[in-house]
Amino acid sequence: MRHLSLAAFLACLAAPLWAEGIAVFPVKLLDTSHEARDQRADHDRRLMLFGQVLADHLPDARLIDPQALDACQPQRTECLLALARDQGADQAVFVVIQKTSTLILQVFANRVDLASADRADSRNLNFRGDNDAAWERAARFLAGQLTTPR
Repeated sequence: MRHLSLAAFLACLAAPLWAEGIAVFPVKLLDTSHEARDQRADHDRRLMLFGQVLADHLPDARLIDPQALDACQPQRTECLLALARDQGADQAVFVVIQKTSTLILQVFANRVDLASADRADSRNLNFRGDNDAAWERAARFLAGQLTTPR
């Protein structure tokens, strides 16, 4: 029994300190494509998909309910970080996707350490294709990047 406890303890030490309690905030979209067709419903669905895939692929992550953001009006950094702490998180992930065109989208992601309120990691990624499969692939890739220390 003692060997099992020691093994579990050592496994915890080997894990990155920021891999516990990650709050994933609802993903935001900045659409600068000026496309004529109204794509809000598709984009709203894809934003939820992106956030859910990200939360599913980050260790011990959970998605913040968009309605919880009502407590932070206007949405200020201090309030959002407090909301994540109240959810029991040690880290928070904020993502904005900028759509330049149907073919070009960019992801800006920041992982924040809630104890210090400092940015722990930042990733800027591009992906191609404004469809469910492309957004899902990008979310999985981002999760892999955020779990890989630089």
